[in-house]
Amino acid sequence: MLTLHQAGLTNTPAIAPLDGTIRPGELLAIVGPNGAGKSTLLSMLSGFRSAEQGELHLDGKPLRAWPITELANRRALVAQQELPGFDWQTNELLSLGSNPSKSLVAALLDDLDITHLAKRSVLSLSGGERQRVMIARGACQLLSRCSPTAKEGGILLLDEPTSALDIGQQQRLMRQLRSWATQHHMAIVCVLHDLNLASTYADRVWLLHQGQRIDHGLPNQVLNPATIAKIYAAELQRIEGGTHGKPLLALAP
Repeated sequence: MLTLHQAGLTNTPAIAPLDGTIRPGELLAIVGPNGAGKSTLLSMLSGFRSAEQGELHLDGKPLRAWPITELANRRALVAQQELPGFDWQTNELLSLGSNPSKSLVAALLDDLDITHLAKRSVLSLSGGERQRVMIARGACQLLSRCSPTAKEGGILLLDEPTSALDIGQQQRLMRQLRSWATQHHMAIVCVLHDLNLASTYADRVWLLHQGQRIDHGLPNQVLNPATIAKIYAAELQRIEGGTHGKPLLALAP
């Protein structure tokens, strides 16, 4: 569990102090317009950028106090357009640094519909294929280090994980992330631009604007047309009858 205690960043790009808890088994979506601070916040949550005020605690221990190798067992970050540095095969890339079982690698490849890429060079993949491979690698980093009966499966932080995917792959990925959260007691945090993906699949939403979290809560509370239209400077209409009754947003004609 990751807890924020008035955690923020004072240097540009800044993040206003935040309180909150990210829990095992949930999918949290971070949304907001371009330049809102979403990727910066994700970097602070991961520990790659240290909070400059307040503090973050991971499992009750200050995030800054975790040794790097131990922290790698508990959290994984998949950045935007992450490029592998060498000409590895896909299955080799998943195994780097974590020594996973062959069955785990095979399961993750199957989960993300990339089994056919196992022996392919990662440098030969399309943007969407590479994106799914890097997400599988992040999950492998966490799951190779925890037992099937572990109460928590770590925190997987994803920066725009659907940006290079077609709509079918977006749907399959978001469903799989929900499955991982439930099956492995994993906390999953996604920066998303697609508000309807956030509405459909997230348990909770944080809405950012100009480095401040201006709203947070259930998707149908946060993603209302009046607030979103103001923040995004867009004209929207609400469509009822989405998945499980969750509303969807569409551009007004």
